[in-house]
Amino acid sequence: MADHLARTLAAEAGVRGLAAVTTELVEEARRRHGTFPTATAALGRALTAALLLGGLAKDGARVSLEFSGDGPLGSILVDATPDGDVRGYVSRPRTDLPPRAGKLDVGGALGRGLLCVLRIPPGEAVPYRGIVPLVSGEIASDVASYLVDSEQTPSVVGIGVFVNPDGSVGAAGGYLLQTLPDADACIIDRLERNVSASEPPTELVRRGLGAGDILGTLLAGFPARVLEERVVRFRCRCNRARVEAAVVAMGRAEMQDLLTTERRTELVCEFCGERYLLDEAELRALLDAAGATPGERS
Repeated sequence: MADHLARTLAAEAGVRGLAAVTTELVEEARRRHGTFPTATAALGRALTAALLLGGLAKDGARVSLEFSGDGPLGSILVDATPDGDVRGYVSRPRTDLPPRAGKLDVGGALGRGLLCVLRIPPGEAVPYRGIVPLVSGEIASDVASYLVDSEQTPSVVGIGVFVNPDGSVGAAGGYLLQTLPDADACIIDRLERNVSASEPPTELVRRGLGAGDILGTLLAGFPARVLEERVVRFRCRCNRARVEAAVVAMGRAEMQDLLTTERRTELVCEFCGERYLLDEAELRALLDAAGATPGERS
């Protein structure tokens, strides 16, 4: 089954939820960035978290999450759209720590620090930025803490990545459950009992449950209905036109220096690892288009 995200609503109970299966896109991120197991789990959890938050955004918006810690992993930057596109990278992809309590030590790898969430509305609206301390570095609890502290929305977040012995991704996914304003206390208690009784997200995915099935398990006893399901994927917004614009932004002097010394340049996208090579003819064409010539001094 392709990676996908589902949204559900139990309006009468005052509960809404999202769940995602992200195994394939996390594996693609691992291959692109060459991450070691602990870094794979950290990046995969962050990518899944971004998709869950992105699923709450309006069409045309974007959600960006930056986890900055003092641990060996450094930082993680991911962003996602409501359409199901997500991309991201970790600053030190070769990070791998010994397991802690039988699990990959993502919290130890990230350490103490901050989570910055940037919500970028469609159009010309001003972005909203929220910054909260990391409470564990385990990603899911940090996102839940952000939703309560910064957006005043009580939430339950569960995210997991299962890494196979060979380093590949065996399962990945997660969920986000929220109570709507004025939800009854007994509803919250029942929701917490359901979550406590459920298996971790990766076990649900490994058993073959889809995103809608995961929500059905977590919301058992609630009159919920699935509003939609959509495909999610690792997809970057980089392209050759953006790369050429970045080269032009370097300025004439540096472009001329490239022509004189290297006669070519290669740029690598941090988000996806895609490599773009511009040869001498392409660099000259960019200079000409910018109103300069290779022999011009600035």
